[in-house]
Amino acid sequence: MILFGSSDPIRTFAGKISSHSNCRRCRPISPRSWLAFALLALLVALGGTDPARAQQAQTQWIVSACRADAPPAAEGKIPDASALSRNREARARAATAPLSSTGAYARAIEQLSRVIDYDPDNARLYVNRGGLYLGNRQINEALADYNRSISLDPTSSLAFAGRGQTYLRMADYEHAIEDFNEAVNLYSGNARAFLARGTAYTSTREYDRAIEDVDRSITLDPLCTAGYRARAYIYGMKGDRDRANADYDQAIKLDPNPGTATAFSRRASAYQGKRDYDHAMADFAQALKLEPNNASVLNNRCLLRAVLGLYESALTDCNEALRIKPGEASILDSRGVAHLKKGALEQAIEDYDAALQIDAKMAVALYGRAIAKQRKGDAVGGEADIAMALAIKPNVADEMAARYGIK
Repeated sequence: MILFGSSDPIRTFAGKISSHSNCRRCRPISPRSWLAFALLALLVALGGTDPARAQQAQTQWIVSACRADAPPAAEGKIPDASALSRNREARARAATAPLSSTGAYARAIEQLSRVIDYDPDNARLYVNRGGLYLGNRQINEALADYNRSISLDPTSSLAFAGRGQTYLRMADYEHAIEDFNEAVNLYSGNARAFLARGTAYTSTREYDRAIEDVDRSITLDPLCTAGYRARAYIYGMKGDRDRANADYDQAIKLDPNPGTATAFSRRASAYQGKRDYDHAMADFAQALKLEPNNASVLNNRCLLRAVLGLYESALTDCNEALRIKPGEASILDSRGVAHLKKGALEQAIEDYDAALQIDAKMAVALYGRAIAKQRKGDAVGGEADIAMALAIKPNVADEMAARYGIK
């Protein structure tokens, strides 16, 4: 596989080699000439002498964790579809992209489902809808779509990576890793799958293997901040603050001028990771200035304020986030953290109970509830919750201690 740019120059060079080898009257080519031709072909394939062009060529063949687009080769076989079918697919993608980017997953799913009704054997449509189901927390529906896509086309790296992400959400790390393995075997430029496999290894406390995978993702996709933030988090779990801070610094450097709420929130998480809380607060404020009703940003600031001991303002943020997105398990869990840090143990347990009613496999909620129970004197109940939390996510104790100081 050619790593950068087009392989056409190298194919052309290979063709000339073959033609020359079969020519009995041609003069022999010296080793120096062979090398010169090979280097020239490789240079052209890498984007010529322009580093910017070479970088652009590289981004065109990778599956990035920071972008939704992907090279056609990563999608599997190109279906032998009619022009009408291809047109439907293109229009469906264009129509659902803005909906999914704003969290309107239900509307996007509805639109894409109508397209699938007309084109039920297009494997790539199921990958797209599977991603929407996953974003909408419809795990079983996502799994069914990825299974359907793989049954139609078992050569799609994106389908295996998507199913792996679904298994990851189900805390089924064995099957998740198997699917990520297949995803990178099918398409070695799938930086997203390497990063996701690293996340799976992080959850199972295999930190060195996780770092190896995130290293690969960063090598493929060096402009994506997600890789640096993920590796920084893992180094933090290992207690290596120097390397963690270096990666957080790189993530911040790659986000010099955030222009959206998502970008400001992303950079805020990097500042928070390196414990630069003033800059983190400033970025969250900028994000909310742009999007005052962004529940995700409010949730993240709630957690930061809880860590800083600003319990009342933390609860205000979490309550506002729940007003915008009622019944969101992750926000209920965050409010549980704020109550737990404050010492309001009954309220913490109530929030954790509510989160677990929605997502029974939320390991952080189980662990938080365990600590609240123990502090109330319920040692048996606390031990039972800890055992369940560790069975679901073996690194949950490391995560709760590192992120929130909860032990």
